[in-house]
Amino acid sequence: MRQIRSDDRTTMNALDLDECRVLLRWENVGRLAYSAHGEAPVVVPVNFVMYEGDIYFRSTEGPHLDRLREHPVSFEVDRFDQYRRVGWSVLVRGVTHEVDPASVPEVIDSWAPGNPSHVMRLVPTAISGRRLELVNGADTRGYL
Repeated sequence: MRQIRSDDRTTMNALDLDECRVLLRWENVGRLAYSAHGEAPVVVPVNFVMYEGDIYFRSTEGPHLDRLREHPVSFEVDRFDQYRRVGWSVLVRGVTHEVDPASVPEVIDSWAPGNPSHVMRLVPTAISGRRLELVNGADTRGYL
């Protein structure tokens, strides 16, 4: 980790690639951002698994599926402690490709109703992350 900035209460650190990958494997919900030319980006929560360095998620048929195929996307996962006002965030940028569902040995458990039949593979081109931590001895009282 490399320190980005600090004050008397918290320190913000840049996460290294290995720590980003560990944090991605811990979670099963992330936010997928994609767009079409001339439109504002769309951000949606998706269930996912990380397998052999790539991110897999399910999608349903529709216009958004065409925007995912072979196009650049961003994917974000985070966890925060609202009481202590600390947490971490990992951002993945890459390109998505549709794959055969049988090629993914991990189970992608979709929370949404129905059974999204398309499996998308996000191949990362960049992964970065940040962690906001308390400075040793920092007082968290008053941060409710």
